[in-house]
Amino acid sequence: MSYQINLGQWTSVFVVPSSVVDQHIKIASESQLKVLLYLLRHSDEDNSAEQIGDALRLSADEVQNAVDFWIERDLLTKHDSALAPAAAARPVAADSHVKESEPAKKSHTTISRAQRPDPMFVSKLLQENTILAGLLEEMQKVLNKPLSPGDTATIVMLYDSFGLPCEVIFLLLNYLKSIGSANMRTIERYGIQWADKGIKTVNDAEQEIDRMTKSREAWGRVSSLLGIRNVGNPTKAQMENADRWLNIWQFSDEMITEAYERCVNTKGTYNISYINAILKRWYEKGIKSLDTLQKEESAKQRKPKSKAKSGKGSVFSVEGASFDVSKYENASLFDD
Repeated sequence: MSYQINLGQWTSVFVVPSSVVDQHIKIASESQLKVLLYLLRHSDEDNSAEQIGDALRLSADEVQNAVDFWIERDLLTKHDSALAPAAAARPVAADSHVKESEPAKKSHTTISRAQRPDPMFVSKLLQENTILAGLLEEMQKVLNKPLSPGDTATIVMLYDSFGLPCEVIFLLLNYLKSIGSANMRTIERYGIQWADKGIKTVNDAEQEIDRMTKSREAWGRVSSLLGIRNVGNPTKAQMENADRWLNIWQFSDEMITEAYERCVNTKGTYNISYINAILKRWYEKGIKSLDTLQKEESAKQRKPKSKAKSGKGSVFSVEGASFDVSKYENASLFDD
């Protein structure tokens, strides 16, 4: 007796990476999944974005956005103007001593700005995706106003083109509302930044919100110490410097105030770059208190002074501390 199994359509199969289901299926849109499946099924063919779009009833831009989505997630890569699995992007010569299992270094990919989807695509997607439709309803409640077609297209773009899950978008919305910046322009800007940073899970979003909250709190404390009143939200430079001084370098209020007063006494005005340069010098020397600073400067004053060498720039002493004017005036805001 012989046995035979009639596999029917199962005689023709193709492989889908497990990570598509394990990691990406929750955030991938219908069009992104369609394009990937099509590419895997027709991997031995040379198809243009237009041809794939015709087969899937998508525009060429939607096809390209879907391809970019999978490249961003290190599933595909561009190799010699063609697509290839990311793990196989760098071929190994037969006589090479490099192990094939050795992973290539991951490079940072910046997501390009996508165009907002057209109304027909938005309407179709919202009919098929009840979770996304529910997000838009909740956003209207939080914003206390109906979303315009343009607002809806922006959120769909963040979800479909940039791969931000609904729960991440909602966390971003609530954070921006808490700081009084819950408008669509800011939601779009931060949403694209988060996508570029790879913030695609609730845990990642919560950590980023915690970091941003600490930076804002640091600037609130610094601005209060220095008597600075901002019109609107603090700038990126202000938050990054305050975050560095308090959360990274961990200076006390009195040390920041001292640096500020020395800056004003020397330059006659507030200069955030100059203050940062002073604090950086103290941080590198391990000076974290006024007592330590005074001892260090007193020890310098007791040392015999050497004759100053002539040359470009000038060096002078302020309350016992030597400063190179040209160096500190040209110091970068983000000089670490």
